[in-house]
Amino acid sequence: MLELRVEQAGAALAASYSPAGEKAIVALHGAGEGTRDGALYEHLHRVLPPAGIGVVTFDRRGEGDSGGDGSRGRFRVQAEDALAVADAVEAERVGLWGFSQGAWVAPLAATMSDRVAFLVLVASTGVSPAEQMAYATAEQLRQAGYDEAVVVRALELRRRFEERVRRGGQDPALSADLLAALDEPWFGHLFMPPVLLDDEARALWIEEMDFDPRPVVRRVRVPALCFFGAADSWTPVEESVRAWREERPDAEIAVLADAEHDLTLPDGTLVPEYERRLVDWLVRV
Repeated sequence: MLELRVEQAGAALAASYSPAGEKAIVALHGAGEGTRDGALYEHLHRVLPPAGIGVVTFDRRGEGDSGGDGSRGRFRVQAEDALAVADAVEAERVGLWGFSQGAWVAPLAATMSDRVAFLVLVASTGVSPAEQMAYATAEQLRQAGYDEAVVVRALELRRRFEERVRRGGQDPALSADLLAALDEPWFGHLFMPPVLLDDEARALWIEEMDFDPRPVVRRVRVPALCFFGAADSWTPVEESVRAWREERPDAEIAVLADAEHDLTLPDGTLVPEYERRLVDWLVRV
């Protein structure tokens, strides 16, 4: 495995490259894992090079060994960084593999450069991040054992918060309700701050949460393989599959039984069908 340093817009991106053959993929991160040490990334390095497909994983800007300001939620910055890493790879054909948030970023990058030859996407959510997080909040609360009364209360608080973010200004009643909710045992499942945002934070929230993936998917012109876990508790699978089938009917879609968001089974292992279909598709694409 080779260690790379890719200079991009004032940041040095730290990457690991397993070269193999004329094809390679660059892996893009989920929101919660911005470094190269995730299990899904390690799996790529293990199974793809023996099949003749190189793999590049890198630390997201501002995380791990990469410099610069953090880019989590800044999809265009992440896309530009991914393209810079792709340009640094000595392979004839380079594609992007994206997980969760990275599966929003990878199609965007594919619309920005002809360097991207194909896409492999895991949990490619077909709704906005705001809609996805409302779904995830409800499902995570249910899995944690909370009843529907708590789910309704939490979603209403999240709805009011996001409405205020978009409108701006102060809301004393909402501020008081957020602080009160902070003491609730379920507040951590809301994935949002207990206070209203300043103008800079509001702009970043809107940029991320109101991203619409459908127009981006519609502009993608390269082959795409999309994996979804049928038991995904973070992404609305039915709506996401529908978005891909309506916007890119030629994309190959696999919904894997009993699999969670990261394509793991209840025992924590990856669905075997994922590895088989991934390798077969990349070999022939």
